[in-house]
Amino acid sequence: MSLTREHRQEDLSSAYISSVAAKAGYNCGRPSGHDYGIDLEIGDVEQIGKRRVDVGRRLHIQAKASHNFINSNDDNCIHYDLKIGTYNTLILEDRANPAILILYCMPSDEDDWLSVYEECTTLRHCGYWMSLRGMPASTNRVTQGIKIPKEQMFTDSSLKSIMDRIKGGELP
Repeated sequence: MSLTREHRQEDLSSAYISSVAAKAGYNCGRPSGHDYGIDLEIGDVEQIGKRRVDVGRRLHIQAKASHNFINSNDDNCIHYDLKIGTYNTLILEDRANPAILILYCMPSDEDDWLSVYEECTTLRHCGYWMSLRGMPASTNRVTQGIKIPKEQMFTDSSLKSIMDRIKGGELP
């Protein structure tokens, strides 16, 4: 018996996020304890003396993986219907650590998700990030449509910029 399709998508999404964080030089892992709306956290490490030290700055991640998105060229955004519970968690302003959504956009055909060759390994498509902090509460019952600008692709460069803003006391 194998993992469900949804669990395989989640694992590939986590692998994508962890790979980006590793390339950018940050710790990435699952928070300890139970799941209360945060799937991963990215932490900052600095050189202090001769040691590298976790300095406690954290970016909380709600990771989603889906092929049910619309890649719109009309407004240069990724359109996605986010479950209302997830939306309401991410709009909270009263949190010690900032939280973002990362939507890993996958092909619908499982055979296209991952390719492994001697010279390269490829995860198809990419992820986009968005901070929903401070967005208006929704009266919807099931989902809330969101639009993520395509320029907010989750890359090592965008992650470094996010973490620099957090280090400076700003929001992502």
